Order: sequence, then C-alpha cells, then structure tokens
Amino acid sequence: MTNSAATNNLREWPTWLAIIGVYALWLITLRSFESIPFAPILLVIVLAFHGSVQHELLHGNPSNNQNLNDFLAYPPLALWYPYPVYKRTHLAHHNNEDLTIPGVDPESYFLSEDRWNALSKWRQQLALFNMTLLGRLLLAPLHHFVGLKKQMIKSLKKPTSVNCRVWILHESLALILLLLVGLLFEVNIFIYIICAYFAQSVILLRSYYEHRVASEPNHRSIIMKASLPMRMVFLNNNYHAIHHEHPGMSWYHLDKEYDSKRDYYEKKNGGFVEQGYLKWLVKYAFKPVAHPKHLGF
Repeated sequence: MTNSAATNNLREWPTWLAIIGVYALWLITLRSFESIPFAPILLVIVLAFHGSVQHELLHGNPSNNQNLNDFLAYPPLALWYPYPVYKRTHLAHHNNEDLTIPGVDPESYFLSEDRWNALSKWRQQLALFNMTLLGRLLLAPLHHFVGLKKQMIKSLKKPTSVNCRVWILHESLALILLLLVGLLFEVNIFIYIICAYFAQSVILLRSYYEHRVASEPNHRSIIMKASLPMRMVFLNNNYHAIHHEHPGMSWYHLDKEYDSKRDYYEKKNGGFVEQGYLKWLVKYAFKPVAHPKHLGF
C-alpha cells in the first residue's frame, strides 16, 4: 500500500468505525438477545444500519481497494439481497437522467402508462396502497422478496452463469447465517427473519419518496432534514440530492457539504426538501404520496 493510500484509509476512520460497529453490534445483540431489553427492535435497527454500511461500501468507501470493500459488505445479515445484485442495480440507479423512469431506473416504484392500464382494478388499488407510507413499509419487503426469488429461479436455469453462482453463494451464506443464529446464539430463526423483514421496512422509510417525477432530472432527488439518530442509521443518505451529485463522497461529509452550500443545493433540486420522517408518517400514512402512473417525459 502506498503512503497516499494508507493516509486516505486513515482519514476514513468514521466509516471503518461504522463497519466494525455494525458487525460488533450484531454479535452483541445476538449473544445477549434474551437479556437485552427490546432486543428484536435493536436487531431491526442493526440490520437496517448494515444496509447503510453496505451502501457506503459499494460506493467505494472506505478503502481504495474495492475488492476489500465488497468483501466487507458481502455477509447477508439482513437476508434479502445478494450483495452483487444490490450493487449492480444501485449503481445503475445512479444515472440521474433515468431516475423514476419505469423499466429503466431499477429502484423506481412508478409504472408506465401501458403497465398501469393493463393492471386489474385490485392491482391498481394495491399499487396505490404501495404509494402510501404504511403500504410501503408493510408490503414492499414482501414484494421485493418475491421479485428477488423470481430472479433466483431464472438464474438457476443457467447453472453456468455468473448470476447463478451469485445466488447459490447468497442462499448458502444465508442458510449458514440462520443456522448460526439458531444453533450458536440460540435465537429463534423466525424472530430473526421477522426482524430482517422490518429492517427492510426501515430502509424503505428512507427511500419512500426520495425521488419524485419531474421533467428536470436535478429536481428528482430529495433533501430530507432528519434527526441525528435517523441520520446515523441512514449514514446521512437522507441528504439524497447531495449523494446523487457526489456518489463517492463519504457519508460524514454529506451534511457538511449541504450546510456549506444550502441555497445552491435547494435551488438545484427545485426546492424538493422535507422536514423529517415523522411528518411523512403524519401526511402519508394512508394517503398516496404520488400516483403510481409515471407522467412520462
């Protein structure tokens, strides 16, 4: 390792601390599951935090060696996503010109007009419910799980493909992890799976409306002014417009970047600024934040 690389890695100590912290908290929580008050809630937070750490790692932090970053991000603590699948789709999502566009942006919840019109009435109502906050938190993790398993089954039809190997490794690691949870830590694996489900819900709270439909791509990404605990769980990814402009910027710089150029960023994203996740809950618990049919541009 060169001196410059070593210096850069040392500067990234907050991210190294987050990585060490999430795996340490996971072990401590499972080892003391019966004695920690509200242990399932703590486990949900830890698993959601692991998703934020994975997000930081796939964007090239803290190490200059991306293979090391990927290795550190790989353990499927929250069960749902194979890390390479998450990494590939999320990096594709970072094309700002394609944000929210159905069939192009892999993280879009919007539907094309043709797709919307082809849905039955009850599926249209389900799509509308998914645009409420409660719908997103309660049903979207299941929707993602089913979609991922469909991808897995499709990949298994090509047993020599890279995707097939990714899925076999992921399912093997997830099985080993659940065996460790049940046999070594003596935690009920069904409780762990339920905690993993609601960890996805926590992540989906952050991403609920972090992108809106707008003709100007720069107006599509949100700035969410969140409380310190939520910012820590999400590693400042609530400053989403800043993250999209500087995807390689370390998480602990995002708030400072926003504070130093507040007017610039709020003007650039068209004033797409929200004042906290609790206000989202009040406003959109039962009310769709937007219609699922994409306006098209």
